[in-house]
Amino acid sequence: MGTDGLVELDQECWVAFAKYNLVLATGFGILAVVSRTVLSGDTFLLVENGALALLFGAIQTYAWLSA
Repeated sequence: MGTDGLVELDQECWVAFAKYNLVLATGFGILAVVSRTVLSGDTFLLVENGALALLFGAIQTYAWLSA
C-alpha cells in the first residue's frame, strides 16, 4: 500500500512529502505574486518563482496520488 512502482515509501512518508511540497508550492506562488506586484521590472524572479511553484505543485500532486 502506498507505492506507485517507482518509489517504495509507506503512506505516512508520502503524506509528509505531499504536505512539505504543498508548503513549498504555496510559498513560491506567493513569492511570484509579490514579485509581480512589488518588483514589476524583475521578470526573471517572476518566472523563476512561478516555475518553482509549478514544480513543487506537481511533486505534491504526485505524492498525494501515490499515498
